[in-house]
Amino acid sequence: MLTTLLIPALGGTAASVMAWTAWFQGEYVYELPSFTARWWYSLRPAENTDLVWAMAGITFLSVFPLLSEIVLRKRFGRSPSPEIFFLRFFLLTLPLQAGRLLLPLVSTGFLTPSWGLTITRIAWFARFLGISSLLSISIFSSDMPFRRSGSVLGMGALAAMGIAVMMPLDITQPLGNLLFLTGTKTALALVTVSIEVLTVIALAGSAYLQHNSRYYLLTVSLLMVVLGTDLVFFISAPLIIPGAIFLLVGVIGFAEIIRKIYQWI
Repeated sequence: MLTTLLIPALGGTAASVMAWTAWFQGEYVYELPSFTARWWYSLRPAENTDLVWAMAGITFLSVFPLLSEIVLRKRFGRSPSPEIFFLRFFLLTLPLQAGRLLLPLVSTGFLTPSWGLTITRIAWFARFLGISSLLSISIFSSDMPFRRSGSVLGMGALAAMGIAVMMPLDITQPLGNLLFLTGTKTALALVTVSIEVLTVIALAGSAYLQHNSRYYLLTVSLLMVVLGTDLVFFISAPLIIPGAIFLLVGVIGFAEIIRKIYQWI
């Protein structure tokens, strides 16, 4: 499963390289929209630099998971740790955001607006699939058998697909961060943030039940991953910078603490 998810990571990295090459040659342009999203329903007027920030953000979301998977696979191999499995799964959902690089082709008329809607839905599907994998970390850190992981991920994927398909989108309002505006911004924010809070609280509860101080540190690392993902998703300056830092530090800290918990050398 994880090997299959390497394909989007490789494709996203290649797409990022091609986008940067085309941009430096002046062949990759985005017709400036009216607004861009800072974070959830906080909008601001779009700027010419938004495309560069978006490209940088998507490059990070493609390259970082690819490098992380290489390191984690080498370091942990076929580990019995459900936490590492779901962390790797989560990281490999991030490159699915690379499809957003096609949105400038919609603005210039090379692709039809329906492509823009599909790209936005895929981005949100990947977002919720990633959240479900983080929630699975908290669930399986307790005593749930790891053999049920396929069922849990399957239900998470179905829920993510349902949300993405039924999400109302405004086809007349593209955003500077390479998404179409959603029609339920407040409700979407409440649902997403609630699941993220539940994810962190559940792992903290598991730490309390196990009386293991390292699981409290693991909770802090997971919180940083959640915060980083939430900020990076919108690939809007300046929040993308602290978001990338949170995500990077959170993943490194999470992997190191898991190594100590399971006593890998």
